[in-house]
Amino acid sequence: MKKIFLFIITLFVVVQVNAQFFNSIGLTAGLSLGNQKFFFNDPSSIARKKYILGYNASFFGEFFSDTHFRWVSEIQYNQKGSIDKQPEEKYRNKLHYLCWNNYLKVRFETYRVIPYLLIGPRLEYTLAQNTASPPITSNFATLHMSGAVGAGIEFVSFTNFKFLVEGFYNPDIMSAYKRSELHVRNKNLELRVGVKYEFVGRKQHCNSPTYVE
Repeated sequence: MKKIFLFIITLFVVVQVNAQFFNSIGLTAGLSLGNQKFFFNDPSSIARKKYILGYNASFFGEFFSDTHFRWVSEIQYNQKGSIDKQPEEKYRNKLHYLCWNNYLKVRFETYRVIPYLLIGPRLEYTLAQNTASPPITSNFATLHMSGAVGAGIEFVSFTNFKFLVEGFYNPDIMSAYKRSELHVRNKNLELRVGVKYEFVGRKQHCNSPTYVE
């Protein structure tokens, strides 16, 4: 399964690099604030856990050059999990994911900055888990889906390099851990900074707005 997933990602990147609508590539890095909900079945109850700090990093491609709408696809390393605070001890749960993320990007050009919104799904592959909570007795799902809603600011630049800041809310769509007695869902808050390189000839006016009198 791991080899198949990595092959699909590699094939996707190769195809997109050679596509005519390829606009730019970039890198991001930042912090992830992870949380989890434990859904118990017998008896039925929900336990909300404490936040845990992690890290994230990504490589992304941006497609199309429309003023308002773009497609962003990225490969991301992301840490999730929680702190399970019990009377006797605090248990740390840390999950390591390789994610394939796809977003619709809606841009609003201004003179100094370009604010934008991002929304879309994430396919997440579990690289490793370090889970200490006693109710977690087996492995998290190899693959599962989450959703992401984010906002960002791109700083206007007259070079090919564009700097950006982004924030995301990333809740699970599917349970990341699913057993008869317990389901677990992740929730992440992410803050990241990045830089992208926009290819020469893909746009007529750098990334600054164009005004027509």
